[in-house]
Amino acid sequence: MAAPRFLVPKGYGEYMRDNYHYSQGVQVGDLIFVTGQGGWDAQFEFDDDVHAQIRQAFQNVETVLAEANATWGDVIDITSYHVEPDERVLETMVAELRRHCPDHQPLWTVIGVASLALPAMKVEITANAVART
Repeated sequence: MAAPRFLVPKGYGEYMRDNYHYSQGVQVGDLIFVTGQGGWDAQFEFDDDVHAQIRQAFQNVETVLAEANATWGDVIDITSYHVEPDERVLETMVAELRRHCPDHQPLWTVIGVASLALPAMKVEITANAVART
């Protein structure tokens, strides 16, 4: 069995590893698991707008995937957690899915939550991928 390779992007990935003691993803063989990505930017700041946070969370997933030389094209499953899921929020999620996965439709589970890890967080997205060989 392949040894796990933990994925720690520069910037916020290093910050999370050093301050919260966890990695942003892990690759084991062809499997890639991306932990929950919020809508934070490179300086670990949040836009107040939920739609901006969704777009940034998709970008953050992409950043972690890149650490494993993977892309959204390799993603097979995502779960999104929303503090206030409504039709407009879901429309933004669908638009981002279509933009990032134009050639396939990964599995998607939506979960409404009372809160996330930090008060400013309005969305968090996890992803699983299979690397192309």
